[in-house]
Amino acid sequence: MDPVTLSESDQGQETAHRAMADGEKRLFIHRLFTAIAPRYDRFNRLASLGLDQHWRGRAIAESGLTGGMAVLDVCTGTGDLALLCAQQTNGNGVVVGLDFNEAMLRSAAHKQQAKRLQITWLQGDAEALPFGSSRFDRVVIGFSTRNLSDLHTGLCEMVRVLKPTGELVVLETGRPSNHVVRIGYLAFLATVARLIGWALTGRWWPFTYLARSVKGFLPPDEVVALLNACGTPAHYVPLSCGLASLYLASKPA
Repeated sequence: MDPVTLSESDQGQETAHRAMADGEKRLFIHRLFTAIAPRYDRFNRLASLGLDQHWRGRAIAESGLTGGMAVLDVCTGTGDLALLCAQQTNGNGVVVGLDFNEAMLRSAAHKQQAKRLQITWLQGDAEALPFGSSRFDRVVIGFSTRNLSDLHTGLCEMVRVLKPTGELVVLETGRPSNHVVRIGYLAFLATVARLIGWALTGRWWPFTYLARSVKGFLPPDEVVALLNACGTPAHYVPLSCGLASLYLASKPA
């Protein structure tokens, strides 16, 4: 699949708004990540001041992942969570990274080859997972739930493929409870983070969307309620004063 050629600056932002208005979020997200895939990791490190990898490590530590387990990383992107899962299992288990964007999966496979870890990469839809029920001991997703077209459907699909007593681990951007911290965080996303994105890619519009998606995402209690509605008791763990959110859900036996 060749990278999709995208309009720039204001024209790109107008395209984004029109796509959202027409209910074409899935296509828009695909084009967005195709455009920024080569610089996505560098943007994450700079925009989070290096905290994104710390948050991923915390998520894996809280998951209880051990050797011999089968793990699915949904919306794997460039594979950072899947790579951590493979390291945690020491090659004694099954790790699958799934994403619908081929450009992101190519970046993930490149990093896997450098680290010589065993991971299966699969192109697929998070809202219609191509697996039978009760297949995985752990399902993880990092910084991607806000990009799903139908969050409830996506979460329920992740629960469906979990084995009984399995754990769903959702790592997402946060909503700091402190009012001053929250205002500063949102201002950083809207200014500095967008500037970093433009410096790396020459594009404004993808990072305008990313900032808005963080601001507009559900508060923690609503995410917990959605997980509960999927049949999994869940709880919320704020990370770094709420800059990131960790949700842990257990599938009943």
